[in-house]
Amino acid sequence: MTGVGAQSLEEFGYRSLRQMILQGELAPGQKLVQEDLAQRLGVSRTPLRSAIAALERDGFVAISPRGEATVASFGPARIADLFEVRAVLEGLTCRLVAPSFEQKHAMYLRSLISAAMPEGDSGDWSAYRSADQEFHNYLTTLLGNDFLTRQLASVRDVLSLSLAQGLLRAPSETYSEHMEIIAALEARDADAAEQAMLRHIRTTISLMRKRAAEDSASHPTGATAGAAV
Repeated sequence: MTGVGAQSLEEFGYRSLRQMILQGELAPGQKLVQEDLAQRLGVSRTPLRSAIAALERDGFVAISPRGEATVASFGPARIADLFEVRAVLEGLTCRLVAPSFEQKHAMYLRSLISAAMPEGDSGDWSAYRSADQEFHNYLTTLLGNDFLTRQLASVRDVLSLSLAQGLLRAPSETYSEHMEIIAALEARDADAAEQAMLRHIRTTISLMRKRAAEDSASHPTGATAGAAV
């Protein structure tokens, strides 16, 4: 087998297993039986082992001291730690985007968040949740930095394994934070934009850690999950 052929099989194995994990076909804590997976994917165990090693590197798989691979499981503390990484990466995104941020970008983001705000006392936050996700994803598309974009995508994918599809904080609380980020970007103030994004995500992290501590005290073996910010 040539180097190119070997690389393509490893990439195929990586992408296939990653998709199975993200879609829940392979559940958190489930052991990865190489013989079964090799047969299922139609690849030999050599590229499969390389794919599993890459998945461990990216946080999707855990490998025990005995060499047993399982789909990664996430407790509240680890989720909060990953959010810390996300905060730094998204803060950097704002810093890099700010110098070239245009009025059309600000108009789109303001419209996006404003239009999704729930009416009155409505408890339906689904539209705002989607807008929140689009808000953060859109800023990433303005980067023009493939490396940072890949890092953010990887963190978000790993978090999606553990996070319920809801919001930790009410739209009425985060709306002003989104607007503060937009205003700093519109002013092309890189420092202010970065700090606004860091405050936005780290406020959520503080709440996550508080709830995790409360949950741990009430249910020592349980775990909590959060979601978008």
